[in-house]
Amino acid sequence: MNDKNDSAIKPIESFEIMACDELPNKSKLKKLELSSNQKASISMLHQELPSIMAAQTLANAYILNLPNGVSISDLMHYKNGQLGTPFYGEHGIAGHASLTQMRQQAVLMGAFSVMAMASGQYFLKNINNNLTVINQKADKILEFLYGDKKAELMSEVSFVNSAYQNYNSIMGYDNQRTATIISLQTARKTAVKDIEFYMSDLDSLVKSKDSNDLEQFVNKAFKIKDCLQLSVQLYCMSTILEVFYSQNFETDYITYVEKDILTYIDKCEKRLLSSFSAIEMYVINFKGHPLKKIDKSIYENRIAEYVELLGNGKEFIERKPLQSVLQSCLQNQVCYLDKDGELYLKIA
Repeated sequence: MNDKNDSAIKPIESFEIMACDELPNKSKLKKLELSSNQKASISMLHQELPSIMAAQTLANAYILNLPNGVSISDLMHYKNGQLGTPFYGEHGIAGHASLTQMRQQAVLMGAFSVMAMASGQYFLKNINNNLTVINQKADKILEFLYGDKKAELMSEVSFVNSAYQNYNSIMGYDNQRTATIISLQTARKTAVKDIEFYMSDLDSLVKSKDSNDLEQFVNKAFKIKDCLQLSVQLYCMSTILEVFYSQNFETDYITYVEKDILTYIDKCEKRLLSSFSAIEMYVINFKGHPLKKIDKSIYENRIAEYVELLGNGKEFIERKPLQSVLQSCLQNQVCYLDKDGELYLKIA
């Protein structure tokens, strides 16, 4: 944004820059957090804005300057189909065409990349706040993790949290970004395996129903539930992070990802509801030892509350934030750059 209101810069692929006199109501804006490198890119854009005109090329493009009378067909043709800058005359190579780097376009596209990353971080933060289990401290998670899956699941949770926290930084380094995408795919596969493992464990617990210790039985059920919920949230976060790291915002792909995540959540929720409904009936009908009285109301209430939450479709994992963050990939984003070089995202 600059002080004039009479200029507009033509679209560059899917981007358009326009000038305005003042920022909209700040309640409709979110100030984006930037790393030091990102601030430098935005600062360069801020300096170049007064002189930037139409730009329709990529950041690493060059302008080819041909002398008068020389055409593309006169340039040196390589066997691989590419062109060189030398051009031929009557007696062989007669000279070289010159290349001019498109500096302003480089500045412009670099700044647009920063805006895309910073807005991506904002949307990821919204979904991360919804993943209540995966965001717990390690010691809290370790309280309910058990068995052979404990170490691998904890390791993947730690990695995915790191990939989320360092999204802005990693996105600036292609090699690290590629490695992170591969690791996110591994984390997703681990999550799927663990989901099936814990669902099978819960099925086995429900089918056994031979425990004389009601407290131990109910606590084991809820421990499995926590492990399953953690695995599903790991699956969701690793899948969505892969979308943002890869910057693959093709409509068909986003639609597939959204459908896949919601289908998996529905599947797990229905199986949990079925299992805990059976557990609820088991607790109600539990007789225990005839000489040992037990107050079942604590367990009955705890299970009844959880079954009700599952029935509402809200406790296991909120769907709307997941859908919102994926749909944001398909929508035009509007950013504002003020006179102080601060970057804002329009959110309403």
